Amino acid sequence: MSIYEGELLPYQYMKTSVRTRIFLKTYREEIRFVLYFILVFLVLQIANYSIRSYTSPLLVHTLTAGVSSRIINFITPGEKSFARGAIIGSGTFTIAIAQGCEGTEGILLVTAALCAFNMGIRQKIVGILVGSLVMYMANLARTIGLYYMLKYRPDMFDLAHVYIGQTFIIFVGILFFMAWITKFARSDE
Repeated sequence: MSIYEGELLPYQYMKTSVRTRIFLKTYREEIRFVLYFILVFLVLQIANYSIRSYTSPLLVHTLTAGVSSRIINFITPGEKSFARGAIIGSGTFTIAIAQGCEGTEGILLVTAALCAFNMGIRQKIVGILVGSLVMYMANLARTIGLYYMLKYRPDMFDLAHVYIGQTFIIFVGILFFMAWITKFARSDE
């Protein structure tokens, strides 16, 4: 029996240490991106949650419920939908938009990813502005889709709200980020 049974032998420890150093050196940019992304996202989320009660009337009531109601009336004028605060209604039917359903988290994800990625400040700022608009429009599409789903297919609402809608927002954010960095990524070549 070895005295090192169950432990790394000294030469194995050195191999592991060397492998770790090689890994860290090889993937330094990727590790920096992930850590910076997490840090920026956490800071943005903390800021978002600390001012949420102040921004809710604008983000939830006006920019989500109000705009969604106008788009619903444009698409299907017979709906005669209305927005009152966080509620979108039509006749006796109503759907409430809760805090967190205004799309802010999707915008913060794209913002954190763009801030963490290695590109010029101008590309980051323009990317954040364009990405915020893309994510906002995607969230409006999700909100409007959920309105119609709850009104006309209430049995499918939970599936659409919890799984399809949130996956759609994340997918749009990833697609935008990938398209943006493909166009503006710095090349070391």
